[in-house]
Formats: sequence, structure tokens, C-alpha cells
Amino acid sequence: MHLAEAPEYVRFRAEVREWIETTVPPSIKGWRLGIVTGPGPTPQQMKPLEDALAVKGWLAPLWPKAYGGAEFDAQRLVILEEEMVLAGIPPYRNLNGINMLGPILIRWGTEEQRARFLGPTLRREMLWSQGYSEPGAGSDLASLALRGEVVEGGFVLNGQKIWNSRAHFADYLFLLARTDPQARPRQKGISFLLVDRRSPGIVVRPLITMDGFHHFNQTFFENVFVPRQNLVGPLNEGWTIAKALLGYERLTLHFANPVVIADAIAHVRQAARETGDGLGGVLWDDPGLRRRVARLELDAEAMRQTRLRYLSVLRRGEPPGPATMIFKLYGGELFQRVVELHAQVLGPCGALWDGAPFRHDIVEAGKHDAHIRHLTIGGGTSEIHRNIIAKRILELPDEGRAARA
Repeated sequence: MHLAEAPEYVRFRAEVREWIETTVPPSIKGWRLGIVTGPGPTPQQMKPLEDALAVKGWLAPLWPKAYGGAEFDAQRLVILEEEMVLAGIPPYRNLNGINMLGPILIRWGTEEQRARFLGPTLRREMLWSQGYSEPGAGSDLASLALRGEVVEGGFVLNGQKIWNSRAHFADYLFLLARTDPQARPRQKGISFLLVDRRSPGIVVRPLITMDGFHHFNQTFFENVFVPRQNLVGPLNEGWTIAKALLGYERLTLHFANPVVIADAIAHVRQAARETGDGLGGVLWDDPGLRRRVARLELDAEAMRQTRLRYLSVLRRGEPPGPATMIFKLYGGELFQRVVELHAQVLGPCGALWDGAPFRHDIVEAGKHDAHIRHLTIGGGTSEIHRNIIAKRILELPDEGRAARA
């Protein structure tokens, strides 16, 4: 469903479809784009796609052309995303570096940092992992305790990070460290650092998730030296940068992409049309179920239009603000509703796992139903998101503060 696309966007959509048809290798199309953190395509399989995107100039859609980006407006970015998802093309590698860190370095980095990191990141020669969460600092990120002692020429890190996606093959980590433990409030005294993962004193240990894959890690730092030139932005003022990066992350989350959600809804509809109801018909004959599916479709389209409107903020050069929390909050909860309904429609087949003699989308449903539990926890709980949205977007009063007054 594409509402009132202007002629230039109709032409761009046709260009993207032709490019996918004629340039993208068939081996990289038609993948099941769920949220289970499986291994997916190998780097070797993804390289032809990434090379084709680079030749086209589309590998970094939101970067300025001066840094090798496409300088897309919001709608072109969404059209490219939509058409790739519809063709079953998996997200390419290094999205942490391209979608999250890249805009940060372009806005807050030094010329030396941009020259040193942006080119290799765009060429996929430098892969990145994020180092924010800690065992005692998840949703309450301001409680982070990784110590960054200021020394001559740089910093010495001691502490731990957790839930570091893809840290086991990353070249660098971008992370937050507490460089002034005496600063108040807690958001002060935090700095944003770029850390070579091969530095002495760094140990990465796997965290195997319930879907059986190695995606997450915990990372330990013992007397790790980081050069001063790897500090992004002012010393002790990394919290502003951290919030902006989280905004880019929330906008590009796979499970918060309305087109990915719409694809998942299509699988619910297909399952309902193929699953018997025990009365000689199929589940799709139930008007109540059809209404539930229609509501999901309407919610996904409303989210798509809201996201499209908000992406125009980035095109004007403004950093993403707290409104991006809406997409993570709403997308996570909407995807949970979709996958839970899919499991209900499949019945006993919704509990299948690997190796069952059924279609891949059916076998994967059980893993999806298990995996989605993290969507309203990881990256900040829904409760935390609602509190921040209430205060910083809706400007509602703090009841506790008002009562004390």
C-alpha cells in the first residue's frame, strides 16, 4: 500500500525494482526475514549485494554525498527498504557502523576521525559493535560503571559490557565509559569512545540465546588503553551523543520496520487460509480472526506512515530525538502481537523447532514466539520508554514530583 506517491517517487520505486531484478544475485533474494537471530547469509554471500549497493551509491542512504552516501530523503530511504524486504533481501552487514555510528561521526567527529573511520566502514573493512549495556545498567543506562580513567595520551578502561551483538567478529566497538565518577547528575561524566577490539586486555565471551545461536556476547576490559584521539565529542559529555545514536538505532531496528511486520502478518494470513478449523472449513472463515488480522494490518500501515513523516527530520540534518522511542516501543509490541497470533493459528505446529518436515516459515514460528519475548525488554523496557515519552514528548507532569511539592 503506497499512499499518494509523487511521480518522482514512483520513478524511484521502479528504478529500485529494476535494480533488484537485474543486479541483485538470485541467491540473496527470497530469504525469510524474521526476527530469529540465526546465522543468515555468510559475508561471502552478502558481498555481491553490498558491492552492487556501493556501485549504485546506496550503501549509506542517509550519509551526505561528500562522505560516500546517497543523501536520500525520507521517502527514498523507505522505498529502498520496502523493496528490498519485499524481495526477501536480508539486511547487509555493518549496519551498526553505517546506520548508527556513521551519522554520529559526521555530526560530532573530528575531520581526522571521519577520514580514518568512515571510508573503511563504508567499504565493510571495519565492522562495529555497540558497547552500551552492562550487567547493572540496561534500561537505566545512566548507571553504567565501565571506568575510563583519564591518563596521559588517552584512557584506561576497566569493567564489563553485555549484550554486545556481533562483538565476536567486530573490528571496533563504540562504547560509553564513565570518565568522571564524581560528576552529578549521573548522565554527566560519561564519554563516547571508539575502541579497537584487538587491544590487549579485551576478552569477548559468547552468550548463546534460546534459539541456539551465537549473536550476543559479554565483553570484559582489563587495563585497556584507548588513545585520546578516539574520544568522540567533548570529554565527559558523551550522554548527548549516546542519546542521538540510540535514536538512529531505534529508527533502523529490523523488528520496528513496518514492512517486515507486514510480511509477518502475511504469513499469519497464509497460515489461517491453510489450517483447518475442525468443521470442514479453514480458520480464515472466522470473521473474528479476519478482524484481528485487519487490525494488525492497519496498525502496521499507521506505523509506516508515522515513521515516514518522522524520517524527514533526519533529512533536515537534525539528530533523531526522543520521538524515536515510539517506533521501538510500538514496533516491538506490534510484532509480539503478530507472532503470538501466528503461533495460535498454527496450533501445535506453532511449537515446532528445527528439523520438522514442514515449510520454513512454519518451523520458524516456534522460535519466533520464544524470541519475541526480548522485544519489550532489550534496548530499554516498554515501561521506561513510556515514562520518557510521557515526560519528554507529551510533557506530562511527574506525579511523584508533583505529590512531593
